[in-house]
Amino acid sequence: MPEGAQRITLDVRTGLEWSDNPDLVVDGDSRFVSRTRLDFALERRTDIDRLTFGAAGDVVLGEDTDDVVENPEFRLRWDRDVGRSRLGAGLTYESIELDSTGFADGVSADSVDFSTFDGGTRRLAGIDVDGAWGVGGPLGATYSLSQDRITYDGTDDPTLLDADSRDFRFALTGALDRTTTLGLIGSYSEFDEDGAGALDTRSVRLGGELRSEITQTMTGRFALGWQEAEETGADTTQSEGVFVDGELTWALPNGTAGIVWDSPIEVDRRRTTVRFQRSLELPRGGLGYSIGASRAAGLGTRPLVGLNWEYEMPRARFVADLSQTPATTRDNVQTINSVLSLNFNQQLTSRGNLDVLFTVRDGNEDGEGAVDNRRVGLDVTYRHDLAQDWDLVGQFSSVHVSEDDAEDRSSNTIFIGLEKRFGWN
Repeated sequence: MPEGAQRITLDVRTGLEWSDNPDLVVDGDSRFVSRTRLDFALERRTDIDRLTFGAAGDVVLGEDTDDVVENPEFRLRWDRDVGRSRLGAGLTYESIELDSTGFADGVSADSVDFSTFDGGTRRLAGIDVDGAWGVGGPLGATYSLSQDRITYDGTDDPTLLDADSRDFRFALTGALDRTTTLGLIGSYSEFDEDGAGALDTRSVRLGGELRSEITQTMTGRFALGWQEAEETGADTTQSEGVFVDGELTWALPNGTAGIVWDSPIEVDRRRTTVRFQRSLELPRGGLGYSIGASRAAGLGTRPLVGLNWEYEMPRARFVADLSQTPATTRDNVQTINSVLSLNFNQQLTSRGNLDVLFTVRDGNEDGEGAVDNRRVGLDVTYRHDLAQDWDLVGQFSSVHVSEDDAEDRSSNTIFIGLEKRFGWN
Protein backbone atom coordinates (compact mmCIF):
# COMPACT_ATOMS: atom_id res chain seq x y z
CA MET A 1 0.00 0.00 0.00
CA PRO A 2 1.52 3.41 -0.95
CA GLU A 3 2.53 5.92 1.71
CA GLY A 4 -0.23 8.23 2.88
CA ALA A 5 -2.89 5.72 1.87
CA GLN A 6 -5.76 4.32 3.86
CA ARG A 7 -7.41 0.94 3.30
CA ILE A 8 -10.63 -0.40 4.86
CA THR A 9 -11.92 -3.94 4.36
CA LEU A 10 -14.94 -5.84 5.62
CA ASP A 11 -15.11 -9.60 5.17
CA VAL A 12 -18.58 -11.09 5.50
CA ARG A 13 -19.41 -14.77 5.74
CA THR A 14 -23.05 -15.62 6.37
CA GLY A 15 -25.06 -18.81 6.17
CA LEU A 16 -26.78 -21.69 7.94
CA GLU A 17 -25.00 -24.11 10.26
CA TRP A 18 -26.04 -27.48 11.70
CA SER A 19 -24.08 -29.44 14.29
CA ASP A 20 -24.91 -32.74 15.99
CA ASN A 21 -22.91 -31.82 19.11
CA PRO A 22 -21.76 -28.17 19.15
CA ASP A 23 -20.75 -28.28 22.85
CA LEU A 24 -18.49 -31.32 22.28
CA VAL A 25 -19.93 -33.28 25.21
CA VAL A 26 -21.02 -36.89 25.70
CA ASP A 27 -24.52 -37.41 24.25
CA GLY A 28 -24.84 -33.76 23.25
CA ASP A 29 -27.84 -32.18 21.54
CA SER A 30 -27.87 -30.97 17.94
CA ARG A 31 -28.26 -27.31 16.99
CA PHE A 32 -29.36 -25.42 13.88
CA VAL A 33 -28.41 -21.72 13.70
CA SER A 34 -27.62 -18.90 11.34
CA ARG A 35 -24.01 -17.75 11.64
CA THR A 36 -22.54 -14.51 10.29
CA ARG A 37 -18.82 -13.82 10.59
CA LEU A 38 -17.82 -10.16 10.35
CA ASP A 39 -14.15 -9.17 10.08
CA PHE A 40 -13.37 -5.44 9.85
CA ALA A 41 -9.85 -4.11 9.20
CA LEU A 42 -8.42 -0.62 8.80
CA GLU A 43 -4.86 0.24 7.82
CA ARG A 44 -3.40 3.72 7.47
CA ARG A 45 0.18 4.53 6.45
CA THR A 46 2.37 7.61 6.29
CA ASP A 47 6.07 7.78 5.47
CA ILE A 48 6.99 6.95 9.09
CA ASP A 49 3.79 5.64 10.76
CA ARG A 50 1.51 2.65 10.38
CA LEU A 51 -1.83 2.33 12.20
CA THR A 52 -3.95 -0.83 12.06
CA PHE A 53 -7.27 -1.69 13.69
CA GLY A 54 -9.22 -4.90 13.48
CA ALA A 55 -12.49 -6.17 14.94
CA ALA A 56 -14.15 -9.51 14.29
CA GLY A 57 -16.84 -11.78 15.68
CA ASP A 58 -19.57 -14.30 14.92
CA VAL A 59 -23.23 -13.29 15.17
CA VAL A 60 -25.15 -16.50 15.98
CA LEU A 61 -28.95 -16.61 15.95
CA GLY A 62 -31.01 -19.64 16.96
CA GLU A 63 -33.18 -21.11 19.69
CA ASP A 64 -30.38 -22.90 21.59
CA THR A 65 -27.63 -20.27 21.46
CA ASP A 66 -26.18 -19.03 24.75
CA ASP A 67 -24.42 -15.99 23.27
CA VAL A 68 -25.45 -13.87 20.30
CA VAL A 69 -21.81 -12.89 19.66
CA GLU A 70 -19.13 -15.58 19.73
CA ASN A 71 -15.34 -15.36 19.38
CA PRO A 72 -15.03 -11.53 19.50
CA GLU A 73 -11.62 -10.04 18.69
CA PHE A 74 -10.28 -6.48 18.83
CA ARG A 75 -6.74 -5.42 17.85
CA LEU A 76 -5.18 -1.95 17.68
CA ARG A 77 -1.54 -1.44 16.66
CA TRP A 78 0.63 1.63 16.01
CA ASP A 79 4.21 1.53 14.69
CA ARG A 80 6.69 4.31 13.91
CA ASP A 81 9.93 3.79 11.97
CA VAL A 82 12.28 6.74 11.47
CA GLY A 83 15.28 4.78 10.24
CA ARG A 84 17.57 4.22 13.21
CA SER A 85 14.80 4.13 15.83
CA ARG A 86 11.50 2.28 16.01
CA LEU A 87 8.57 2.37 18.42
CA GLY A 88 5.37 0.36 18.54
CA ALA A 89 2.39 -0.23 20.83
CA GLY A 90 -0.65 -2.46 20.70
CA LEU A 91 -3.90 -3.38 22.44
CA THR A 92 -5.52 -6.82 22.14
CA TYR A 93 -8.74 -8.45 23.26
CA GLU A 94 -9.86 -11.94 22.27
CA SER A 95 -12.33 -14.55 23.45
CA ILE A 96 -11.81 -18.25 22.64
CA GLU A 97 -14.14 -21.20 23.26
CA LEU A 98 -12.11 -24.04 24.82
CA ASP A 99 -14.47 -26.65 23.34
CA SER A 100 -14.29 -25.09 19.88
CA THR A 101 -15.06 -27.53 17.09
CA GLY A 102 -12.91 -25.52 14.68
CA PHE A 103 -9.14 -25.98 14.45
CA ALA A 104 -8.24 -22.29 14.38
CA ASP A 105 -9.01 -21.91 18.08
CA GLY A 106 -6.02 -19.77 19.02
CA VAL A 107 -4.53 -22.16 21.61
CA SER A 108 -0.72 -22.34 21.40
CA ALA A 109 1.34 -25.43 22.22
CA ASP A 110 2.80 -23.83 25.37
CA SER A 111 -0.55 -22.60 26.73
CA VAL A 112 -1.78 -23.92 30.09
CA ASP A 113 -5.10 -24.85 28.43
CA PHE A 114 -3.55 -26.69 25.45
CA SER A 115 -5.06 -29.98 26.65
CA THR A 116 -8.42 -28.59 27.81
CA PHE A 117 -11.32 -29.67 25.58
CA ASP A 118 -14.15 -29.12 28.08
CA GLY A 119 -16.62 -26.28 27.90
CA GLY A 120 -15.69 -22.75 28.86
CA THR A 121 -14.31 -19.51 27.53
CA ARG A 122 -10.85 -17.97 27.78
CA ARG A 123 -10.64 -14.19 27.51
CA LEU A 124 -7.40 -12.28 27.08
CA ALA A 125 -6.91 -8.52 27.28
CA GLY A 126 -3.40 -7.23 26.75
CA ILE A 127 -1.16 -4.27 26.06
CA ASP A 128 2.35 -4.32 24.64
CA VAL A 129 5.10 -1.80 23.82
CA ASP A 130 8.30 -2.46 21.91
CA GLY A 131 11.05 -0.41 20.36
CA ALA A 132 14.63 -0.13 19.16
CA TRP A 133 17.27 2.54 18.65
CA GLY A 134 20.59 2.53 16.89
CA VAL A 135 19.22 0.19 14.24
CA GLY A 136 21.99 -0.73 11.82
CA GLY A 137 24.58 1.21 13.82
CA PRO A 138 27.57 0.15 15.92
CA LEU A 139 25.61 0.56 19.18
CA GLY A 140 21.94 -0.20 19.63
CA ALA A 141 19.19 -1.52 21.87
CA THR A 142 15.86 -3.33 21.66
CA TYR A 143 13.16 -3.71 24.29
CA SER A 144 9.64 -5.10 24.73
CA LEU A 145 7.08 -4.89 27.50
CA SER A 146 3.72 -6.68 27.70
CA GLN A 147 0.96 -7.24 30.23
CA ASP A 148 -2.01 -9.59 29.78
CA ARG A 149 -5.09 -10.35 31.85
CA ILE A 150 -6.40 -13.89 31.31
CA THR A 151 -9.81 -14.95 32.63
CA TYR A 152 -11.80 -18.20 32.35
CA ASP A 153 -15.57 -18.49 32.42
CA GLY A 154 -17.75 -21.59 32.49
CA THR A 155 -14.94 -24.17 32.76
CA ASP A 156 -14.90 -27.14 35.17
CA ASP A 157 -11.11 -27.53 35.03
CA PRO A 158 -9.79 -26.53 38.51
CA THR A 159 -6.29 -25.89 37.12
CA LEU A 160 -7.49 -23.03 34.89
CA LEU A 161 -7.40 -19.91 37.06
CA ASP A 162 -7.63 -16.23 36.21
CA ALA A 163 -4.16 -14.73 35.99
CA ASP A 164 -2.03 -11.68 35.21
CA SER A 165 1.01 -12.13 32.96
CA ARG A 166 3.86 -9.61 32.69
CA ASP A 167 6.97 -9.81 30.55
CA PHE A 168 9.89 -7.41 29.98
CA ARG A 169 12.92 -8.05 27.74
CA PHE A 170 15.85 -5.93 26.61
CA ALA A 171 19.13 -6.21 24.72
CA LEU A 172 22.02 -3.73 24.46
CA THR A 173 24.37 -4.57 21.57
CA GLY A 174 27.66 -3.21 20.31
CA ALA A 175 29.67 -4.13 17.21
CA LEU A 176 33.17 -5.43 17.94
CA ASP A 177 33.99 -5.57 14.24
CA ARG A 178 32.26 -6.05 10.90
CA THR A 179 31.17 -9.62 11.68
CA THR A 180 30.80 -9.78 15.47
CA THR A 181 28.49 -8.13 18.01
CA LEU A 182 28.47 -8.41 21.79
CA GLY A 183 25.41 -7.66 23.89
CA LEU A 184 23.88 -7.50 27.35
CA ILE A 185 20.50 -9.28 27.52
CA GLY A 186 17.93 -9.52 30.27
CA SER A 187 14.33 -10.45 30.98
CA TYR A 188 11.76 -10.43 33.78
CA SER A 189 8.48 -12.38 33.69
CA GLU A 190 5.61 -12.97 36.11
CA PHE A 191 2.52 -15.17 36.01
CA ASP A 192 0.22 -14.51 38.99
CA GLU A 193 -2.94 -16.61 39.42
CA ASP A 194 -6.08 -15.80 41.42
CA GLY A 195 -8.26 -18.08 43.53
CA ALA A 196 -7.92 -21.32 45.50
CA GLY A 197 -4.75 -23.24 44.75
CA ALA A 198 -3.20 -20.30 42.92
CA LEU A 199 0.47 -20.42 41.99
CA ASP A 200 2.57 -17.31 41.31
CA THR A 201 5.73 -17.76 39.25
CA ARG A 202 8.58 -15.34 38.59
CA SER A 203 11.71 -15.57 36.44
CA VAL A 204 14.65 -13.16 36.16
CA ARG A 205 17.47 -13.52 33.63
CA LEU A 206 20.61 -11.44 32.98
CA GLY A 207 23.55 -12.36 30.78
CA GLY A 208 25.67 -11.73 27.73
CA GLU A 209 25.20 -12.64 24.08
CA LEU A 210 27.70 -13.01 21.26
CA ARG A 211 26.71 -13.10 17.57
CA SER A 212 29.28 -13.79 14.88
CA GLU A 213 29.74 -14.66 11.22
CA ILE A 214 32.25 -17.40 11.95
CA THR A 215 32.97 -18.14 8.28
CA GLN A 216 31.41 -17.11 4.99
CA THR A 217 28.91 -19.95 5.36
CA MET A 218 28.55 -20.29 9.14
CA THR A 219 26.93 -17.99 11.70
CA GLY A 220 26.60 -18.44 15.44
CA ARG A 221 24.83 -17.07 18.48
CA PHE A 222 25.90 -17.84 22.05
CA ALA A 223 24.22 -16.62 25.26
CA LEU A 224 25.35 -17.20 28.86
CA GLY A 225 24.11 -15.72 32.11
CA TRP A 226 22.40 -16.10 35.48
CA GLN A 227 18.74 -16.99 35.99
CA GLU A 228 16.47 -17.20 39.03
CA ALA A 229 13.03 -18.84 39.11
CA GLU A 230 10.50 -18.81 41.96
CA GLU A 231 7.08 -20.36 42.51
CA THR A 232 4.86 -19.28 45.39
CA GLY A 233 1.72 -21.09 46.53
CA ALA A 234 1.10 -23.21 49.60
CA ASP A 235 4.92 -23.43 49.67
CA THR A 236 7.69 -21.40 48.05
CA THR A 237 10.16 -23.04 45.70
CA GLN A 238 13.25 -21.29 44.34
CA SER A 239 15.88 -22.29 41.81
CA GLU A 240 18.87 -20.45 40.42
CA GLY A 241 21.81 -21.16 38.18
CA VAL A 242 23.56 -20.52 34.88
CA PHE A 243 21.46 -20.49 31.70
CA VAL A 244 22.92 -21.31 28.29
CA ASP A 245 21.38 -21.05 24.83
CA GLY A 246 22.55 -20.56 21.28
CA GLU A 247 22.64 -21.84 17.75
CA LEU A 248 25.01 -22.63 14.89
CA THR A 249 23.77 -22.31 11.31
CA TRP A 250 25.64 -23.04 8.12
CA ALA A 251 24.62 -22.49 4.52
CA LEU A 252 24.62 -25.44 2.12
CA PRO A 253 24.18 -25.54 -1.67
CA ASN A 254 20.53 -26.62 -1.33
CA GLY A 255 19.50 -25.00 1.97
CA THR A 256 20.73 -24.64 5.53
CA ALA A 257 21.57 -26.84 8.52
CA GLY A 258 22.00 -25.98 12.15
CA ILE A 259 22.06 -26.95 15.80
CA VAL A 260 19.94 -25.13 18.40
CA TRP A 261 20.31 -25.61 22.15
CA ASP A 262 18.61 -24.13 25.18
CA SER A 263 19.22 -24.84 28.89
CA PRO A 264 17.15 -22.51 31.10
CA ILE A 265 16.39 -22.71 34.82
CA GLU A 266 12.79 -23.67 35.58
CA VAL A 267 11.17 -23.87 39.00
CA ASP A 268 12.83 -26.75 40.89
CA ARG A 269 14.77 -28.02 37.85
CA ARG A 270 16.87 -27.37 34.76
CA ARG A 271 15.49 -28.23 31.32
CA THR A 272 17.89 -28.81 28.43
CA THR A 273 16.73 -29.03 24.81
CA VAL A 274 18.91 -29.72 21.78
CA ARG A 275 17.72 -29.93 18.16
CA PHE A 276 19.34 -30.49 14.79
CA GLN A 277 17.55 -28.53 12.04
CA ARG A 278 17.73 -28.92 8.27
CA SER A 279 16.01 -27.03 5.46
CA LEU A 280 16.06 -28.05 1.80
CA GLU A 281 15.07 -26.07 -1.28
CA LEU A 282 13.21 -28.40 -3.63
CA PRO A 283 12.12 -27.86 -7.26
CA ARG A 284 8.43 -27.72 -6.27
CA GLY A 285 8.64 -26.30 -2.75
CA GLY A 286 10.69 -26.86 0.36
CA LEU A 287 11.36 -29.33 3.16
CA GLY A 288 12.41 -28.61 6.72
CA TYR A 289 12.82 -31.03 9.58
CA SER A 290 14.31 -31.18 13.07
CA ILE A 291 15.40 -34.01 15.38
CA GLY A 292 16.29 -33.55 19.02
CA ALA A 293 15.55 -34.26 22.65
CA SER A 294 14.47 -32.45 25.81
CA ARG A 295 15.57 -33.43 29.30
CA ALA A 296 14.01 -32.08 32.51
CA ALA A 297 16.07 -32.84 35.61
CA GLY A 298 14.35 -35.57 37.60
CA LEU A 299 11.67 -36.12 34.96
CA GLY A 300 13.58 -37.92 32.21
CA THR A 301 14.40 -37.34 28.53
CA ARG A 302 11.91 -37.16 25.67
CA PRO A 303 12.64 -37.15 21.91
CA LEU A 304 11.41 -34.24 19.78
CA VAL A 305 10.76 -34.11 16.04
CA GLY A 306 9.56 -31.38 13.71
CA LEU A 307 8.55 -31.20 10.06
CA ASN A 308 7.52 -28.61 7.50
CA TRP A 309 6.98 -29.74 3.91
CA GLU A 310 5.49 -27.65 1.10
CA TYR A 311 4.81 -29.13 -2.33
CA GLU A 312 3.50 -27.06 -5.23
CA MET A 313 1.60 -28.57 -8.17
CA PRO A 314 0.22 -26.82 -11.28
CA ARG A 315 -3.27 -26.41 -9.75
CA ALA A 316 -2.76 -27.64 -6.20
CA ARG A 317 -0.67 -27.20 -3.06
CA PHE A 318 0.11 -29.54 -0.16
CA VAL A 319 1.55 -28.47 3.22
CA ALA A 320 2.48 -30.76 6.14
CA ASP A 321 3.57 -29.33 9.50
CA LEU A 322 4.50 -31.03 12.78
CA SER A 323 5.74 -29.28 15.92
CA GLN A 324 6.45 -30.58 19.43
CA THR A 325 6.83 -28.46 22.56
CA PRO A 326 8.06 -29.80 25.92
CA ALA A 327 6.32 -28.52 29.05
CA THR A 328 5.82 -29.26 32.74
CA THR A 329 2.33 -29.21 34.27
CA ARG A 330 1.47 -27.58 37.59
CA ASP A 331 1.37 -31.14 39.03
CA ASN A 332 5.09 -31.57 38.21
CA VAL A 333 4.44 -33.90 35.26
CA GLN A 334 6.45 -33.68 32.05
CA THR A 335 4.38 -33.50 28.87
CA ILE A 336 5.03 -33.21 25.15
CA ASN A 337 2.44 -31.07 23.33
CA SER A 338 2.27 -31.96 19.62
CA VAL A 339 0.45 -30.27 16.76
CA LEU A 340 0.16 -31.92 13.34
CA SER A 341 -1.57 -30.38 10.33
CA LEU A 342 -1.97 -31.66 6.77
CA ASN A 343 -3.45 -29.23 4.26
CA PHE A 344 -4.34 -29.92 0.62
CA ASN A 345 -5.73 -27.20 -1.67
CA GLN A 346 -6.92 -27.97 -5.22
CA GLN A 347 -8.19 -25.54 -7.87
CA LEU A 348 -10.84 -27.78 -9.44
CA THR A 349 -12.05 -25.36 -12.12
CA SER A 350 -11.65 -21.68 -12.95
CA ARG A 351 -14.35 -20.97 -10.34
CA GLY A 352 -14.21 -23.92 -7.93
CA ASN A 353 -11.70 -24.56 -5.14
CA LEU A 354 -11.41 -27.45 -2.66
CA ASP A 355 -9.52 -27.21 0.63
CA VAL A 356 -8.95 -30.15 3.01
CA LEU A 357 -7.36 -29.69 6.45
CA PHE A 358 -6.56 -32.60 8.79
CA THR A 359 -5.27 -31.74 12.27
CA VAL A 360 -4.16 -33.52 15.43
CA ARG A 361 -3.54 -31.88 18.82
CA ASP A 362 -1.94 -34.30 21.28
CA GLY A 363 -0.85 -33.98 24.89
CA ASN A 364 1.33 -36.88 26.08
CA GLU A 365 2.29 -37.00 29.77
CA ASP A 366 4.97 -39.05 31.55
CA GLY A 367 4.97 -40.93 34.81
CA GLU A 368 2.48 -42.55 37.14
CA GLY A 369 -1.02 -41.17 36.87
CA ALA A 370 -0.26 -39.54 33.51
CA VAL A 371 -3.27 -38.37 31.52
CA ASP A 372 -2.96 -38.35 27.73
CA ASN A 373 -5.45 -36.68 25.42
CA ARG A 374 -5.90 -36.17 21.71
CA ARG A 375 -8.06 -34.02 19.49
CA VAL A 376 -8.44 -34.98 15.80
CA GLY A 377 -10.12 -32.63 13.33
CA LEU A 378 -11.09 -32.71 9.67
CA ASP A 379 -12.28 -29.64 7.72
CA VAL A 380 -13.39 -29.91 4.08
CA THR A 381 -14.31 -26.63 2.37
CA TYR A 382 -15.54 -25.99 -1.17
CA ARG A 383 -15.71 -22.47 -2.61
CA HIS A 384 -17.37 -21.49 -5.87
CA ASP A 385 -16.81 -18.03 -7.34
CA LEU A 386 -20.09 -16.28 -8.14
CA ALA A 387 -20.67 -12.90 -9.77
CA GLN A 388 -19.46 -9.62 -8.18
CA ASP A 389 -16.81 -11.31 -6.00
CA TRP A 390 -19.35 -13.35 -4.05
CA ASP A 391 -18.32 -16.90 -3.14
CA LEU A 392 -20.61 -19.81 -2.39
CA VAL A 393 -19.15 -21.78 0.54
CA GLY A 394 -19.88 -25.30 1.71
CA GLN A 395 -17.98 -26.72 4.68
CA PHE A 396 -17.96 -29.97 6.63
CA SER A 397 -16.07 -30.18 9.95
CA SER A 398 -15.58 -33.21 12.18
CA VAL A 399 -13.87 -33.33 15.60
CA HIS A 400 -13.08 -36.33 17.79
CA VAL A 401 -11.67 -36.04 21.34
CA SER A 402 -10.22 -38.89 23.38
CA GLU A 403 -8.90 -38.57 26.96
CA ASP A 404 -7.68 -41.14 29.47
CA ASP A 405 -10.30 -42.04 32.10
CA ALA A 406 -13.00 -40.21 30.12
CA GLU A 407 -15.51 -41.16 27.46
CA ASP A 408 -14.69 -40.20 23.87
CA ARG A 409 -16.61 -37.31 22.35
CA SER A 410 -17.20 -36.20 18.77
CA SER A 411 -18.93 -33.45 16.81
CA ASN A 412 -19.88 -32.97 13.15
CA THR A 413 -20.81 -29.61 11.63
CA ILE A 414 -22.13 -28.56 8.21
CA PHE A 415 -22.13 -24.95 7.00
CA ILE A 416 -23.56 -23.53 3.76
CA GLY A 417 -23.39 -19.84 3.00
CA LEU A 418 -21.91 -16.90 1.10
CA GLU A 419 -18.65 -14.93 1.42
CA LYS A 420 -17.68 -11.50 0.19
CA ARG A 421 -14.94 -8.92 0.82
CA PHE A 422 -15.83 -5.24 0.68
CA GLY A 423 -12.95 -2.79 0.26
CA TRP A 424 -12.55 0.99 0.30
CA ASN A 425 -9.48 3.14 -0.33
